[in-house]
Amino acid sequence: MLKVENLHKTFGEREILRGISLCVGDGEIAAIIGPSGTGKTTLLRCVNFLEHAEKGTVTIDDVSVNAEKAGRKQILQLCRLSGMVFQNYNLFRNKTVLENVTEGLLVVKKLPRAEAAEIARAELEKVGLSEFEGSYPSQLSGGQQQRAAIARAIAMGPSILLLDEPTSALDPELSKEVLGTIRKVAEEGISMLIVTHEIDFAKEISHRIIFMENGVIVEQGPPKEIFLNPRQERTRQFIQKLYPADYQI
Repeated sequence: MLKVENLHKTFGEREILRGISLCVGDGEIAAIIGPSGTGKTTLLRCVNFLEHAEKGTVTIDDVSVNAEKAGRKQILQLCRLSGMVFQNYNLFRNKTVLENVTEGLLVVKKLPRAEAAEIARAELEKVGLSEFEGSYPSQLSGGQQQRAAIARAIAMGPSILLLDEPTSALDPELSKEVLGTIRKVAEEGISMLIVTHEIDFAKEISHRIIFMENGVIVEQGPPKEIFLNPRQERTRQFIQKLYPADYQI
């Protein structure tokens, strides 16, 4: 379970997040949509303290961190409960696919190498990369690199998976490949918070859609509600720009 309460983040004089509060329940998939530059990625980065919010509280399971009082130990405890999948993969270029997936298991979880390799191979099989475990990132397509990044994230056994525009760097064919992998992972019941511009994918996979603009949550609800009967005029305007008036979910 993820709970974010009254999160504020500024860059210089610009307030990027203006009191964001949201919850993602166990096994729930929530997708964040909205215009570019509205704070979606910043929100994800503040959830796992890649960016440090000035104010607010982030709770994952039984670990709660107040941004104003956060210490290094608390932040590490929180980060171990989440897995992050970045836009541009962030794989270690000098390590093989298998080594990329085992790195966190060895360094963070302190598992024996044989056990870490066993877990890593099981996750690589799930994402269809078993035959590439000895390959380096430069030898893989963008879609394969992103699938390796997903395997690395889920190998750590996170309570929630945070995905930041996981297909933004990919062409349509590779994008479908990665989205299929995310669907497969979702079937295992892991909680997810996904920032995405793939609106049809968000509609299909999510239990809840969160529409953000200008650093606030304008509206959130089930996909059918958000896409067919939004309560807020700004949400309606955003949806109408994406789909014709006769769009059916």
